[in-house]
Amino acid sequence: MTWKHISRRWTAQGVGVAAAVLVFSSPTQAQNAIPEVLVVARQLSPSANEPVYATTLIDRESLAQSGEARLDDILRSVPGFGLFRRQSSRASHPTTQGVTLRGLGPSGAGRTLVLLDGVPQNDPFGGWIDWSRLPSASLNSVLITRGGGAGPWGNTALAGVIRLSSRTDPGSHGWAEVRGDSAASADGTAAGQIDFGAAQIFATAHGHRSDGVFLIRKDQRGPVDMRTANRGGWFQGGTHFVVGEDINVSATGNYSEDRYVNGIGLAVSKTRNADGALSVVREGGHDEVSWEAHVYARDGKASSVFSSVDAARTTATPSLDQFNVPSQALGANAIVRIPIAPSATVETGVDVRSVKGATNERFTYIANTFTRLRHAGGEQFVTGGFVEGNWLPIPAVTLTAGGRVDHWQQTDGVRTETIIATGVLARNDAYPDRDGTVGNFRVGARGDVTSTFTLRALGYSGFRIPTLNELYRPFRVGNDITEANAALNPERLRGIEAGAEWTALPTLKLSGTVFRNWLNNAVGNITVTTTPGLEPTLGVVVPAGGVLRQRRNIDNIVANGFEGEALWRASERVEFSVRYLLSVPKVTRNTSQPTLEGLNLAQVAKHQVVLAGTFRPTAAWTFKSELRTSSSQFDDDQNTRLLKSYAVVDLYIDRAITDKASLFFGVENLLNAEIQAGRSADGLVTVGAPLTLSGGLRLRF
Repeated sequence: MTWKHISRRWTAQGVGVAAAVLVFSSPTQAQNAIPEVLVVARQLSPSANEPVYATTLIDRESLAQSGEARLDDILRSVPGFGLFRRQSSRASHPTTQGVTLRGLGPSGAGRTLVLLDGVPQNDPFGGWIDWSRLPSASLNSVLITRGGGAGPWGNTALAGVIRLSSRTDPGSHGWAEVRGDSAASADGTAAGQIDFGAAQIFATAHGHRSDGVFLIRKDQRGPVDMRTANRGGWFQGGTHFVVGEDINVSATGNYSEDRYVNGIGLAVSKTRNADGALSVVREGGHDEVSWEAHVYARDGKASSVFSSVDAARTTATPSLDQFNVPSQALGANAIVRIPIAPSATVETGVDVRSVKGATNERFTYIANTFTRLRHAGGEQFVTGGFVEGNWLPIPAVTLTAGGRVDHWQQTDGVRTETIIATGVLARNDAYPDRDGTVGNFRVGARGDVTSTFTLRALGYSGFRIPTLNELYRPFRVGNDITEANAALNPERLRGIEAGAEWTALPTLKLSGTVFRNWLNNAVGNITVTTTPGLEPTLGVVVPAGGVLRQRRNIDNIVANGFEGEALWRASERVEFSVRYLLSVPKVTRNTSQPTLEGLNLAQVAKHQVVLAGTFRPTAAWTFKSELRTSSSQFDDDQNTRLLKSYAVVDLYIDRAITDKASLFFGVENLLNAEIQAGRSADGLVTVGAPLTLSGGLRLRF
């Protein structure tokens, strides 16, 4: 199936989505004058079944009082959230920034869908998130739903969904935030909005630059090692307005560029993304039909150079030059909420997404030049629909059940390799088209046993098709090589969980959830050989001290766990919280490589704890401290490379100067703890950010 064919199909599906929405929309009423309307809605309010699922809300105040520069760093206050490695997006390669929840992440693609005002933010080619395009200052809230499988969201939402809501202050206004830190970093975000009553025009701009931090542990660095310098910018503009009295329309477009140095002067990555979205929302009353629909498009381009470093770390040479990695995505989704009784609603919806991407790269570096050229890529198409019912038989009980069906297609997969000097094809693979249809479900219940004690339980399933990156793009980190695999099968998830919430005191709330997940065909980076020389099956030369891996399906992983939370408001001025996650994902069956059976999943810590305290002595001052600790974990599938446990203390101080201006100061990693983020086959250790001081200013006008 060609991209043009997919685009035509997407257009037809999009027309169908629009038609479905129009069926449920109310007729526009004649108006003699423009009513005074507050335009803020860009997505539906949460569903009635939201309390059934394990959710965490981070509001605007909490986002502002984090003291962290990047959104992914803020979200680390929720145990179980993490990127593929223990690195901030400020100091990690873009391809490792996929989101994991509850430890369901044996590869960098991530298994969590990230939505901004209902529009997917996962990279079309690799599934990871470009966090530099999501400045926390531009957000109103973050809602994290763990578990839940597919539900209304389908592919990519295997482990859960993170819903971001844009900042939507009313009226004409502006705001700005600037900060700097001891890593020679500076970033700023500014926004303005003009209110015309029933319509608003807005724009937001963000820029960042940093000399960065060292990736390699101090005692192992050599002359080739340098800081992870980063430069980039993002701009968004758009409008939202009212049609009739209750239909909100938003149109947005944005553009971003980012340049990142991966700790070696040669290892430079660049990304460029442009996208646009049109959203229409009708939020009716409790007895009226409500709906939302989104249409979006995204065009991206990336490049990345990987290097090989000698044992003394005195010389670096290029090993792989991915000079052009283009990707495009077209998509649409719609949800309709229909009240069928005072205590019951039905929600139904459809979504569709088409993706095209490829990698163009030079490899096999001999005598100061690349000798081979590779092109690999393909196209994907996924469409699905769901129906879900929610019923409150009595006010204290919520019941929910739903089903979902998705159809996926994987087409036009190719991999060619050319000898640059002669133009002769050394490899010319055309992969067969593949497709499939999958069904999923989720069902749950929540009940108030007493006015202070609540129980909930649910079961669910989900799926994820491998990304184009996993299917076609190889990569290299130092001397560790990972090959792609066009024969990967979709991942399937089944899960059950049960939770309890107890208001022990008016000022003390406790909650806990036990869960068990079965993940079949999980895509992992599986070790093929550590022997130097040519590996004949994959045709890859393994350097001395290196390792060759390939993305392969793991038959079955079972993840058992517990997450708990305690929130204590000691007084009007003092608050404490404790969050804990126990996650134990293990390989229980893998017929192609039985030696993995019984081993822990790579990059997952068994224990994670976050302790936080907030003190507000006056209305003008806020003091906050946070302790994040994580137990040891393995860096590899064979469980031979141990990453040590760590504990990090962060501090934050905010001082309101006026009602429109405030100063803030932060300390990250106060005790300068070593955070081991990676360990290579030859023992090279990469580390997280050291002690960092920061400060800045917030303004409203």
